[in-house]
Amino acid sequence: MSGLPAPLSLPEPDPIQILRDTVTATDTSIRSSEQAQANFIISHTPELASGVTEAVHKELTRANGGHGLEIRKTQEGSYLRIIAPSKNIAEVISAAQDVASELISDESTRGPGVFQEPPARISSASQVVLDINIESGEVRPKLQPGQGAADGVEVAGNFHEYVTKLNDRVCAGLKKAGRLPLSLTLRVHFGFCMLRAYPQGKKVYGYRDFCAMIRNPRASAWLKTTIGDEILARRLLDFIRNDTNGPFLSTGSELGSPADVLPEYAFEASSQQTKFVMGIKVRTRGNTRGRASCQLHRATARGADANFAELDIPNLSLGRNLDWKFEAVNEDKGAKSFPEVDKYLQTANIELVNVDRPHDLDVYPRVKLEPINPVAAKIKDVAVKTLYRFRWKQTSYVVEVAVNHRWSSISAMTAEKSSTIDVGVSVYGQDWDSEDESAGNIWGDELQYLLEAGNGHTASRGIERVDNFIRVIRDIRNTLDPIFKSWPGEIKTTRC
Repeated sequence: MSGLPAPLSLPEPDPIQILRDTVTATDTSIRSSEQAQANFIISHTPELASGVTEAVHKELTRANGGHGLEIRKTQEGSYLRIIAPSKNIAEVISAAQDVASELISDESTRGPGVFQEPPARISSASQVVLDINIESGEVRPKLQPGQGAADGVEVAGNFHEYVTKLNDRVCAGLKKAGRLPLSLTLRVHFGFCMLRAYPQGKKVYGYRDFCAMIRNPRASAWLKTTIGDEILARRLLDFIRNDTNGPFLSTGSELGSPADVLPEYAFEASSQQTKFVMGIKVRTRGNTRGRASCQLHRATARGADANFAELDIPNLSLGRNLDWKFEAVNEDKGAKSFPEVDKYLQTANIELVNVDRPHDLDVYPRVKLEPINPVAAKIKDVAVKTLYRFRWKQTSYVVEVAVNHRWSSISAMTAEKSSTIDVGVSVYGQDWDSEDESAGNIWGDELQYLLEAGNGHTASRGIERVDNFIRVIRDIRNTLDPIFKSWPGEIKTTRC
């Protein structure tokens, strides 16, 4: 970007060490114990430069706690002084340049928005209808092809533009999220894209009118990631587990059929602002009466909605049954900020009955907690999750299917009242959960520690790795898409 020169020095009374682009963190002439100093200057109008400098300072402060960062002001304007260990300062400067580029570029100031994947074909009669769930009020846009759509006009050039912008946004978002020394959990979720904000009063759009509406900065959407019911859960798992020659493989090192994959379990509890998740470890198996005792372990806490996400990129796929989104959230591993919640959940009494029938959906750990408790009173929703994990083809990516039994409270769950069932599908990689506190991009400058190069390549740019991964996501989506077309238990909608 022309507005971002290499770091320069400003006249100062005291001598300083300047790190220029020709000096890197790997130079053997610089001892790692030494401190280096640089002045980061935005070459732009004073008003914009001042705002960007403050924003860069704020973002880098999140990454390193503000140590060694100071905004200095001169008659010519403000600049950011950076002091860091010599081995890290090049990475800190690179992070500052990335943040400034994102802030100044038109693409980053446009707002998060919703990416819309163009359908393969439309006709002049194609319409987008807003289906409104009569129970929840959720609004989901659906494409109605119209007569003659099979011979319609192909939406050709738009797809390349869509892919280019999506790849750029995902690549920049991943690099930005990877700079933060937070305990990040990154996932791609499949689900149904629901409109949150849109012009009221209109329920049917021409295809191009809807495209214009969804690009409006005031329009917004969210992805419903828990969908369906028991019927859909059975259909989905039967499809995956019975296709022995399909793309879903065992995650273990040994070769095995997807039918050999056994479920794991987790417990989820939500308050108004925070969601807690703990694994359920089966302590014993093979008891004479088919019973096994269990215990909770590995507690994590995170913000309960997308407003807490470090990265949230929704993708609407009109004409398809499944939409998807990238999401990176900061998790409190061990729930260290909530010791009273962790202590309470550890008192759970858990038993798994009928362990010899692991694939029956009514076989899952029964979790019992004392309902009369100050912590229990703050928890609004709980779920026991049955988790199936499959490797996608010969990649390192894992497709996780979660069958969730939900209750409105701990007391309802402990009393073994009837639960509701929904399904979640997500994708993640082997090294996607970040807990590295070091400076710089923990996923690699070209995302080489996060995404595969694809096509047998060992070296690839970040944008190429993102493009290959999004192709994988579309491949998974296309494989699962027919399962989510409709099911007998689907809640009715209205279009009036």
